[in-house]
Amino acid sequence: MSASRAHAEGRHRGHDDGVGTTSDAQERARANRREASGPRREELLAAAAACFDDLGYAATTVELIAARAQTSRPTFYAYLRSKDEAFLAVTEQVCAQLESTQQLDGIDSLPPVTVLRSTTRAFAEAIFANGSLVAQIDSRAGVDPEVDALWSTLRRRLVRRFAHYLSGLDPTTIDPCVPPQQLVSMLSDSIVRGAARLGHAPDRDREQFINDHIRLTERAVGVAAD
Repeated sequence: MSASRAHAEGRHRGHDDGVGTTSDAQERARANRREASGPRREELLAAAAACFDDLGYAATTVELIAARAQTSRPTFYAYLRSKDEAFLAVTEQVCAQLESTQQLDGIDSLPPVTVLRSTTRAFAEAIFANGSLVAQIDSRAGVDPEVDALWSTLRRRLVRRFAHYLSGLDPTTIDPCVPPQQLVSMLSDSIVRGAARLGHAPDRDREQFINDHIRLTERAVGVAAD
């Protein structure tokens, strides 16, 4: 067999020059970087969140995200497959932040009015802290099934947790205007959509919204405000 033929067969099998093996190894490395949580990926996601907040989803590009992170387009693709994947990852972070606001220590020993005020304020402030992102997530959920899955799961969990809390209270301490599950869904929609519109509003408008929504919640749940 001639040397050239042997080399050709080696190339076909992917042995001599390692073309197939290298390609597979590169893709595995990319996949590992995409899955890994590290400083570079977090920088890219922070840059993506800032771009989405400042420019909106449609106007944001991979190039703009990479520039905001002070890196290159190839580096972006080493950690994230697309703008959509970046938005999905940002959505995961926002959802985690919002869910954490409802985890109140010693909740069973606190008066209901204290729980309602604390969780309402914390949830609204978390939405404000994300600027326009919550409004964009809510909008993208209508057209992106993956974003919708994350967003809907969070909303269901929060509603279920709040409804469970209300249902477990002494009936003499509250007087909800409608059944807890229905009431919580209505209050959830109100605070998410209302606070999301105020993502870049002045502090006084945000504070007014929080106070108004606390009063609304207290009256709807039927707790005695001090």
